[in-house]
Formats: sequence, C-alpha cells, structure tokens
Amino acid sequence: MKNKADNPLYTLTNTLYFVAFLCGLIVLYWGHFLIVDNHTNDLRLKASESVVIYQDDLNDELTRFSFLPYVVARDEHLIKWSFNEPNKANLALENIVKASGTTNLYILDNKGTTLASSNWRSDVSFVGKNYAFRPYFIDAMSGNNGYFFGIGTTSKLPGFFISSPVRNGENIIAVAVTKLNLSALEKSWKDSGEIIFVTNEDGVVVLSSESEWKYHTLSPLSQLQKEKIMKQKQFAGLKLDLLTGEPQKNINNIDIDGIPFLYETLSIDSANWKIHYLLPKTNINQLTIITWAKIGSIALGLIAFLLLLRLMQSRWRLKISRQESEDLRKLNEQLTIEIAQRHETEKKLLVAQKDIKRTSKLAAMGQLSASIVHELGQPLSAMKNYIASAQLPPKEDETSAGNEKSILPKLDALVIRMSQISKQLKFFVRSNEKELQVFDIRESLDRALELLSSDLKIDGIRLIIDCEEKPFFIRAGKVRMEQVFINLINNARFALQESKNKQINISIDTSDNNSPEFNLLTNNLELEEPIKQVLIVKIEDTGKGMPEDTLEALFDPFYTTKPSGVSLGLGLTISSNIIHEFNGALTAKNNTDQGACFVITLPLQT
Repeated sequence: MKNKADNPLYTLTNTLYFVAFLCGLIVLYWGHFLIVDNHTNDLRLKASESVVIYQDDLNDELTRFSFLPYVVARDEHLIKWSFNEPNKANLALENIVKASGTTNLYILDNKGTTLASSNWRSDVSFVGKNYAFRPYFIDAMSGNNGYFFGIGTTSKLPGFFISSPVRNGENIIAVAVTKLNLSALEKSWKDSGEIIFVTNEDGVVVLSSESEWKYHTLSPLSQLQKEKIMKQKQFAGLKLDLLTGEPQKNINNIDIDGIPFLYETLSIDSANWKIHYLLPKTNINQLTIITWAKIGSIALGLIAFLLLLRLMQSRWRLKISRQESEDLRKLNEQLTIEIAQRHETEKKLLVAQKDIKRTSKLAAMGQLSASIVHELGQPLSAMKNYIASAQLPPKEDETSAGNEKSILPKLDALVIRMSQISKQLKFFVRSNEKELQVFDIRESLDRALELLSSDLKIDGIRLIIDCEEKPFFIRAGKVRMEQVFINLINNARFALQESKNKQINISIDTSDNNSPEFNLLTNNLELEEPIKQVLIVKIEDTGKGMPEDTLEALFDPFYTTKPSGVSLGLGLTISSNIIHEFNGALTAKNNTDQGACFVITLPLQT
C-alpha cells in the first residue's frame, strides 16, 4: 500500500495549508498592530483636546484675582491706614477677602515687612512678618507685577502669590499681595478621575491630582536652581526627588512608579508653568481587547452566515443544474450567430472608414481652396483700386512719376500682406505661439481702415471711432488681427447697402474680467496667470440687424446671407478661429435700436 507522504498532491496540500497559516499569523499581527496604533492615536487626540480645556481652567483660576493687588495698591485710604492705622487696614482687607473669595490679602512696606493682612486674627497672621526674600516682593519693588508659587513660611500652606507695586509719585512705597489656594482645583481634577500635574519653570511639580507626586521634579535640578529655591524658601526645605526615578527621554511617554503613561503638555503663560495631561497605557490594552472581541463576534457571525448561505446555494444548484445545461447550449448557439454577425460588421466598418478618410481629404482640400480665394480676394481688390488710381491722369500739381511713386509702396505692402496671409492659412492645421506678439490693437485697426477707406467713401458710409488716445496692448498676430477687422467692417458695409443712414461705429474700451457679459475662460493651459482685464472692441452698423436663426448659425463654415458668388461664408468662421487662437471670443448681437454689433473680447496686456 502506498504511503500518503509519497503522494505529491498530499505534500502540496500540506504546504499550502502551512503557507495559509503563516499568512494568517502575519495578518493577525499587522491587524493587532494597526488596532493598537489606532487606539494610541485616539488617546493622544483625547489627551490633546483635554489638556487644552484644563489649560484654560488653570489660566482662568490664576488670573481670576490678579486685579486685587492692583486695585488695593491704588486705594490711597487703605494704603494710608496700613502705615498709620493698621487695624482699619486689617479690617478692610478682611472684608475684601470675604467679598472676593481669595485666600489672603496683605500689604508690605518697602522693606518687605507686612503692615496689614486679612488674616490678622489668625494664629499664623502675616502681620509683622518679613517677606523681602520672596520673588514677588522683589519683582514688585522693581515696578512689575509679581507671580510666584511656594509653600508659606508662616502658614506652611502652598499657594500662588500675585503682587503689585504701590506708588507715591515715582517712588514705590509698598507692595500689595494676594495669595491663592489652588487645592480646590486639584481636588476637582482628582474627583473627575483625570491624571494631571503642573510643573514650574524649574520642572518642579507644584500642582497634581495625585498628591504624592507633588514637589518632585521631572529632571535633576542644577546646583544653581537648588540655591535659588533655598534662597527663596520656596518649598520649605523639601528634598525634591525625581518623580520618574530617572530622567525620561521620550517626550510623549513617561513612566511613573512603573506605570507607563501617554501624556501631552501645554504652557501656562500667566505663570511660566507647564500643565501635563496623562493617560495610562493600560487603557490601550483594554480598548484593544474590546476591539478584538468585537471583531471575533463579527467573524463568528459571518462564518455562520456563510455556512447557511453555502447550504442554500447547494440546494439551488441541485435544483437548477438541468436548466443551466440547457441555457449553456442556447448560449453556444447564440454566440456562434453573434460571431458571424461581428465578422460581417467589421468588414462593413473597414469599408466605411476608407470612405470617411477619402471624404475628409476632399472636404479639407475644398475648405483650404475656398479660404485662399476668400482671404486673398480683399487685398487683390485693394490692388485693383490702387492700379485704377495710378491709371487716372495726374493732378495739376503732381506728375505721373510722382503718382506712381505714391502708389507703388502701397502695392508693395499689399504684396507682402498677401504673402503673410497665405502663410497664416496653416492655423487650420495647428496654431503657432511663436507668431504672437504684444502690440497696440489700434495699429491693426488703422491698417485695415487704410485699406478700406476708398471703399467706405464710395459707399457713402460715415465712420465714427470712439477710443481714448492711449495704447491698448494685446498679445496676438498683427496681420491676422488686421484681417479680422477687414472681415467685420466689410460685413458691416454689406449690411448698410439698403440703409439710408449709413454709419459704422467702432469703439475700444477695457473691462474687469469679472463682468458677466465679458467673462473669459481663464483655465486655458497657455495662460500663465488668470486674466484680470479684457479689451472690448465693438463694431456696430445702422443696418436692419439679423434674424435669430442667422445669429445662431452666423459662425458656421460656409453659412452666408450674401448672394451666390459674393461670399463663401468663411469670413466670420475664420475670424472667430483667429480670435479664439488669441484666447479671446468673437460674438454678435442686434442693437436695441437698429443694426447689428460684433464684439471682440481679448485679454488685455498690462
């Protein structure tokens, strides 16, 4: 009998099981890592949000009574009583403390000796005691407000001291001090279940929800810090051991009494302190266990659902197995028919593609020929006018040679212009940015009017130009811009053939680009920055205007309202393409009173 171990399929199956088991372990490991990381981030976010709240609470508590020393220091009667009638001063300070809610309020002379105090009735009265060694007294005698936390040398109770100088003219004659007891704030932290402590500028814990952590340090004190604390009698000679046993290197994690914590820190600017908010890392383990329990429950439910679904599918498959065989046979027959139809369609498509290519080539050749005839027709007409003028007899005050000399440069310019126009027909294939230049649009308008001036005079058309005497710079092709003007003015001439009042108005103006009427698209990739201002050129006539159907099809190729043989219907199409190449727009509309108006909108170069 053959051993199972010698079976290759059996060996492959065991190998696949082992690989699947390893992959499962890796997935579980990474899943556990992601869960722990997610809960850690959640706790850090909670700590960041909570520490801000407690920072505000502590700032409010420290500044709540900061006005008291200031007010007392400016009460002339109370200061005089402190020096001359201390009993009255004691009673007044006692009443102020009862009304305000502060812990103690007292007045020191300029030597640091207490003149009057709100606790004068107590066994630990401050009256007569000297506190010249305290930083809050030194700061006040320097003319500043003083802030200091320490354990009282008389009451043996910790508190936060706020002082303010008492002035007599330019001299400081006394110091007003209030002492705040912050134990109620610590108790509220403890009762809320939060773990919080506050350190001063030396890193000594001065407030804490855990009383045994108070008066410990986060890092070893230097000898200079120790001497300063002893001189100020700040902590009543306490040892000030390290809170963590050894200095901590990780700013986001801390170990206290063997318990790891996540913690966040913020500064308390009013006292040069730092508030620390801690969360035990054991919370992460608890949340991770809860998450895995939820995942396990969902997985068991999913497995049960899949088993039930598999059972139902088995029944369905048994029921429809014969139907599937029949459907498969029908599908095979249908597929055979579709394959034959597809081959036939592909043959027809190849024939259609060849016809389309041939038709497209013929259409392109026809459009190019029509464009050449249309664009060169106007310069040829101008040349004919110049030649006719040259053939006229010279005037009395000029010779035939002089007349020819005046005509020949114009003819030469027209020949150059025709050459440039023929080169520009390549814009039907692609535009060439290198041909664009910055120039005053009035130059193209003046050149176009110079070519059309004789035609306008013959037709009896009055021309009115409205624009400021300043340059209007655009980035475009100068000759192509001139061609656009010639096309639009000629269209206006044709519209005025049957009009009694023959007049063409040309205006040039500027506008901000946020105007709804002239809002250009500014997402063109060719533009280096959004268009801020646009140039607006209007060419208006006093003709009959245009019907709505003409306005809709005006810029379509080969559309014309002129008689057959007069126009091919390409002028406005070419003009619109030229303006579009310059990142502008060409539109048409009817005037409110009479006639039509063509509007050129282009980016203004500043």
